[in-house]
Amino acid sequence: MKTRINLIAIALFTLLAVSCSNDSQPKDFDYGTVENNTYQNSFFDFKIDLPTDWVVQTREQLENLAEVGKELVAGDNKNMKAAIKASEINSANLLAVFKYEVGAAVDYNPNFMLVAENLKNAPGIKTGSDYLFQTRKLLKQAQVQYSSIDEEFKKEMINGQEFYLMNASIDYLGLSINQAYYSTIKDGFCVSAIISFADDKQKMDLEKVINSISFSK
Repeated sequence: MKTRINLIAIALFTLLAVSCSNDSQPKDFDYGTVENNTYQNSFFDFKIDLPTDWVVQTREQLENLAEVGKELVAGDNKNMKAAIKASEINSANLLAVFKYEVGAAVDYNPNFMLVAENLKNAPGIKTGSDYLFQTRKLLKQAQVQYSSIDEEFKKEMINGQEFYLMNASIDYLGLSINQAYYSTIKDGFCVSAIISFADDKQKMDLEKVINSISFSK
């Protein structure tokens, strides 16, 4: 049961990005690297400080988790499966970091995830707020039912970069899971950071990661 609860974070993350297709990204697209607890991405030219001893998922692990998330999100909903399939050619999973190894015997495994979506086919998305508006519509169609999702999105400046924030929560198997989605537009992509947590201590740890995001340009 605990494993299934921990996989809910993966399911919700899947709604933003399922897997990636190299054909949809520029030839010099960079998925980023982690070294000395710092994630760096040369394509978007930014870096993030990660908590010491947290578990960074490999590319293979990340894609395997996304496959699990597909089933949890879509279930038997054919329309949702089609939407997820369509997103594969535009989205890239950049990073997934968990406090514990996936499957660890904990009530909830707090995590930070980073995804990018190419906006070339969505010219109407000008800001992170526009992107979150579309994300919220998708969340409401998911098999996993939310108990609350923000109707309005708060603008936040993080080290000079404009983000928009959407909060959401879900009650699942007696546990209240909270998420915060931070989205910004950069170089024709929407870059989104998603934190998932179950208590205030976990939230504080993850907000430190968010506040460390630093774009060079």
